Amino acid sequence: MSFFINTKLDVKSDIKLAARFCIIKAAANLFAKLGLDKCSTREIAKQADSNISLISYYFGGKEGLYKEVMRSYALEVTESARPILAEIQLREITSEITKKTFIEDMGKIISNIISTRLKNPELSKIFSREKLAGLPYSKEIHEEIFYPLILNFYRLIESGQQKGYVKSEINPALLFITITEGIWGFYEIMECDTSLSHDCKNLTQDPELLKNQLLNIYLMGVLK
Repeated sequence: MSFFINTKLDVKSDIKLAARFCIIKAAANLFAKLGLDKCSTREIAKQADSNISLISYYFGGKEGLYKEVMRSYALEVTESARPILAEIQLREITSEITKKTFIEDMGKIISNIISTRLKNPELSKIFSREKLAGLPYSKEIHEEIFYPLILNFYRLIESGQQKGYVKSEINPALLFITITEGIWGFYEIMECDTSLSHDCKNLTQDPELLKNQLLNIYLMGVLK
């Protein structure tokens, strides 16, 4: 697990920060495995090798820790996307967005989604449960952190529509949902031992190949 971008720990000089980091990491593993209700703060403290009182001290209890695990991941996703967004915004300013750069940017976005999913498999399980439950603990995270990030995707699609190389009837929100949910759903299926997962085994071993397949499906289409 990659917890978390730009977090530099010096355990000797900052014991408190190290303890907080260990609690979040242990909690992510246990929340993914057991779910919020079945996971106890005692188990989390034990796995983190920390005092149980620190969970209340740092996070206000188990639910606060659960939210912080998801918020930390959301911030990591935002940070990892920052260089891609900077490139896209620079092209917008200089009017250098073309069909070729659009395809390249979409490839970078898809690669980033794949990469963050592979780095944080535990978080995918946590967010999948959240979605099935109606986002009871993460709706605020979606609205405050993920949605502003998604708006950049919308602008990329809309710029392509304005320039005429993306179909005007394409709904940017639907395209984003199908791409992201398709990637997350793909890896969920791949974790199951089925004939279907075996048929795609080569894609799990080659993220670049998976990205190119998705670009072909979503941008080029499947018809000759």
